[in-house]
Amino acid sequence: MSSSSSSDYPPGVSGGKFSPDGKPLPFAGNTLLMHLSPTSATYTYLLQLHEALRTSSMSHLYTLLPPPSWHMTIFEGVCDQVRDAEHWPRDLAQNAPLDEVTEDFSRRLSDFSLEDDGPPYLMMINGLDPLEVGIGIHLEARTQDEERRLRRLRDLLAERLKLKMPNHDNYGLHISIAYLLRRLTEEQERELKGLVTRVLAWGPKEFELGAPEFCTFADMCKFDRKFYVGLEEEKKL
Repeated sequence: MSSSSSSDYPPGVSGGKFSPDGKPLPFAGNTLLMHLSPTSATYTYLLQLHEALRTSSMSHLYTLLPPPSWHMTIFEGVCDQVRDAEHWPRDLAQNAPLDEVTEDFSRRLSDFSLEDDGPPYLMMINGLDPLEVGIGIHLEARTQDEERRLRRLRDLLAERLKLKMPNHDNYGLHISIAYLLRRLTEEQERELKGLVTRVLAWGPKEFELGAPEFCTFADMCKFDRKFYVGLEEEKKL
């Protein structure tokens, strides 16, 4: 019998999102995010990072996410497998079926107005997220005013959905590129940081994101848009 346990793996595996060999596991939920446009220069240059990671001798340490899934989460929704008071709408039963919660959110967001907090959102890449859960690109708003707009939007969404996570005020904006499958040694972490940093050094740092999308997902590899949030119907096309 193997002596390994879930604690031997990083959160993406121990938390049930991926198997130890990198296969996506069922992990359903809903969320609000902005997909990175495949026509943007940033998307094109992150494809180079994706390829460098795919062909690296360290590729057994992580599982890459499909480029069409690349996005920045603006507001975490709920996950079917995470049902506690801190991660669930305060006015909904914690045993409510996920589909019912998604429909409830859809109704609450149907007349949500972005007002002065609408797109485009002016973002920039600011290095690599800590290598704890996965390989993520750390994002920041380009200006303090833009940062305030994004944080205000998160506050308004939390109020509308009656959902405020413990990390609401310090949630780090990012784009996830891969999930770690193994805990890294110091040498592996140093080598992986070096690879990603070298690629990030020459690419474009600034890009724009469009309107928030209310999405559902069955696992971490695909996020299906139900509708854009806060836009007139004719602008959704």
